Amino acid sequence: MLKNLPIQSVSWLSSLVVATIDVLSTFNLILFCVFSCCTRLRKCPATVQDFLVLGAAVRHGQVPPVLTTRLDKAISCWKTHQSAKIIVSGGIVQKAKESEAEVMAAYLIAHGIPARKIIRENKALNTWQNLVFASQLIKPQETVVVVTSDFHVLRARAYARKMGLNWSFISSKTPWRYCPLTFIRDYLGIIRDHWWVFCGSTLFLLLVEFILK
Repeated sequence: MLKNLPIQSVSWLSSLVVATIDVLSTFNLILFCVFSCCTRLRKCPATVQDFLVLGAAVRHGQVPPVLTTRLDKAISCWKTHQSAKIIVSGGIVQKAKESEAEVMAAYLIAHGIPARKIIRENKALNTWQNLVFASQLIKPQETVVVVTSDFHVLRARAYARKMGLNWSFISSKTPWRYCPLTFIRDYLGIIRDHWWVFCGSTLFLLLVEFILK
């Protein structure tokens, strides 16, 4: 079909496709950022039996800034729910000597959380496994609050819904210098997981533009 079109038409068509994808991507990214920031407003439920802190890559046994905010959020919430357990989830990644769970547990203990209140899940290598493996340590009737970063809530919550896990989510604020990388990376992850929705929206907009042309 493109071979039979004038050069100007092909050029216009290419420009239209690129512009549509660009506008749609930018609009969705803005919505994603707004939603992520709004998750910080969500308060911890009145009743909590388990806090689940999702891991992030650690280096040389140190807790990175993004993960620090998650752990600090969990500590703050636990202080008002001291009967609850804290599950830290994360395995050994990037040839680290210790699992994310071990490093996270050490941080919690150093900040006053009793060791007996901490459960380590040290096999998960990604968000999906975080939720799957942690769910095996939790009784079905228990009230669970998942603690993760603001940019990560949407994707993690979508995974939990797919698994049939009716868990609550609260988020920590991402340090400003890490926002561009983390927000864009998770946004691309959402597009990857829901590529059919993005493609369908793009085709729909292109169809409308052709009709209105």
